[in-house]
Amino acid sequence: MDIKQLKYFLQVCKYKSFSKAAKEIYITQQGLSKAISNLEEELQYPLFYNTANGIITTKYGEYLQKRSEHIVQEFDSILEGLNQIANMEEGTLTVCFSFGVLNALSPDIISSFREAYPNIELIVKTYPDSICEEVLMNENVDLAISIGPVNEKDFNCTTIKTQFPCVLINEKNPLSKKKSVNFMDLKNEKFIILNEKFHFHHNFVNRCKESGFEPNIVFTTSEIITIHKLSHLNEGIGVSVDFMANDLNYPNVRSIPFIDKSFVWEICSITRKGRYVSHLAKIFTNYIINH
Repeated sequence: MDIKQLKYFLQVCKYKSFSKAAKEIYITQQGLSKAISNLEEELQYPLFYNTANGIITTKYGEYLQKRSEHIVQEFDSILEGLNQIANMEEGTLTVCFSFGVLNALSPDIISSFREAYPNIELIVKTYPDSICEEVLMNENVDLAISIGPVNEKDFNCTTIKTQFPCVLINEKNPLSKKKSVNFMDLKNEKFIILNEKFHFHHNFVNRCKESGFEPNIVFTTSEIITIHKLSHLNEGIGVSVDFMANDLNYPNVRSIPFIDKSFVWEICSITRKGRYVSHLAKIFTNYIINH
């Protein structure tokens, strides 16, 4: 016997009709009849019987009605209280960001959120992409804001913002004269890129392989600013993102976009599948999307 069965039972008691009760609680009459039949079978007592004047509650049904009304009312009261707690805009929320994401969104997004929601204690952590997923999987954070694609088997993902990768080419390289590049243009070049802990690294390598070559990566780093500095020194072609190229502008380096616009740097809100997503996490995600 569960609370849903009791609610169905009380509706039949109220309307003295299966058809009217079913209409009120938005299920089929057949489904309601089956639920009451299962309840009677479990209790091993008849709860209703039919007469020429309609449904009549048996003595067992009358007893159950009297004893269950306050149970259902108390349950609804508890549920209402839980919903009120869940919808309160206060508590602690721990969010991890992949390196570079905060710069892409807005430098003041954390401070503005704290100002908008002063009763939410926001704890912020920053990691490479793969570490963000690891700490989320281990339930050490409530939410991750990282770079896609993610493992759809383990995570739910909502796209927040899309940026576009670019290559950083020193003016000494003839490719610096191009307005845009495809992957085959880069076949014989040396590359400076984020390391293997970042999805961006694997996304780039996979695109190169799809174009028929293995990229010659001569330097990897966890700091995108290093990519720009080494491109400035002509140590190779840097692989960066448009918003960073706009901020870190060396006069002897050209920021050139890819022709393929399906090659993206996609910022995503990530939660673990099968895990309850708190009201605070939803507030934060919506705030970022609308910021």
